[in-house]
Amino acid sequence: MSSLALDGGTPVRSGKPLLVETDVFEDEELQALLAVALKKKLRRAEAALDYERALADWFGAKHAIAVSNGTTALHIALAAFGIGPGDEVIVTPYTFIASDSCVMEQNAVPIFADVDPRYLTLDPADVERKITRRTKAIIPVSIMGTPVDLDPIMELARKHNLWVVEDCAQSPGATYKGKKVGTIGHVGTFSTISGKITSTGEGGFVITNDDDLYDKMWGYMDFARKRSLGAASKYHWGLPCTNYRITNMQAAIGIEQVKKMDRLIAKRNENARYLTERLKDVPGIETPQEPPWGERVYYYYAIRIRPEILGTDMLNFAVALAAEGIYDLGYLSTTRWIIPQHLQPLFLTKSGYGKTKCPFECPLYDGHVEYGPGLCPVAEQACEETFWLTSAHPLLEPGDLDDIATAVEKVATAFVAKKAAGTPIAYATAEHRAKLGPG
Repeated sequence: MSSLALDGGTPVRSGKPLLVETDVFEDEELQALLAVALKKKLRRAEAALDYERALADWFGAKHAIAVSNGTTALHIALAAFGIGPGDEVIVTPYTFIASDSCVMEQNAVPIFADVDPRYLTLDPADVERKITRRTKAIIPVSIMGTPVDLDPIMELARKHNLWVVEDCAQSPGATYKGKKVGTIGHVGTFSTISGKITSTGEGGFVITNDDDLYDKMWGYMDFARKRSLGAASKYHWGLPCTNYRITNMQAAIGIEQVKKMDRLIAKRNENARYLTERLKDVPGIETPQEPPWGERVYYYYAIRIRPEILGTDMLNFAVALAAEGIYDLGYLSTTRWIIPQHLQPLFLTKSGYGKTKCPFECPLYDGHVEYGPGLCPVAEQACEETFWLTSAHPLLEPGDLDDIATAVEKVATAFVAKKAAGTPIAYATAEHRAKLGPG
């Protein structure tokens, strides 16, 4: 193996950057968008209804509602559940902030349960430990496309009369014991922002088989109107109003994306399997695991770094891969470098709305919550070792995948050799570490 680029060797890849969040936008999407534009029906209308029917059919669900994004999808689910001040909702620390901050949109308190060390999804045993009389719901997240072990969570929900909203933003098409994720909890929520498995630029949707929840979520999506009243509902506001509608333009694109969903998922999985085959024997690296309870999809392809074998931390690994041309160090300060959510400033400082500490410290909340290091040790270690290597994007070419695998093998092999020789590995600078945030 040649010398690392950081040591004066030739980079594995130069010039063309790897695709990360480029949308799959083909002629079908363009023509659908033009058709809506020519009809001059740009806001939510017929195309949105057709999109919702297509989504419900694809998932085998009774109802679907298209909304402005995945965050608002979570919000209308919690609103429909009746979550409010004084309530607690159990959430995961290994996710994007929306999975947890959505609880605060209803003035309720997020309670973090730890994750399974192998699959990084909610650990049902720790969920059970975190349930109190104030608990009203659980939000399991199928991170990176890995289905959550849902049977024990649903059993806890039945036992304690809790709601479950599956956050499936990164996992449409994943299955749990033969059922598509999002169809097992009371509500499934999804994101279609750029880079997701299907994309409408911005957007999201919910699915449910519950008629009452459907009507409530529909109302929260559209200014608290009553769907059953039709046009007359324009002047019947009985709740605080929100507008989370998707546009007809986004919906037109979404319809074409649903038609391609099986193909897009299959290509992502093919890309991921190829990378796993190339990387499975690389020292100091663990490839993604397939859970015994279902089949995953690949929104992102992440590897687990073994610092005790490589002789260094994940940041030095990232810097070395960037020098080889297959990683963008800009991701050090983005969602591709996860910080445990319970260590985010929002929670450490208990920052609420209106310069208050509500809902964390509020007359309507009779519990007490503290966030900080040690609260979820498995997730904290995972954030130090789980490296979001690349999107499994369907537009990646064989040469792209080979460059990724070659660079990982090159860096890992070099680091193992340096450790054996007692050579310090210190490529990361103070500037690099500063991008990771305080701590």
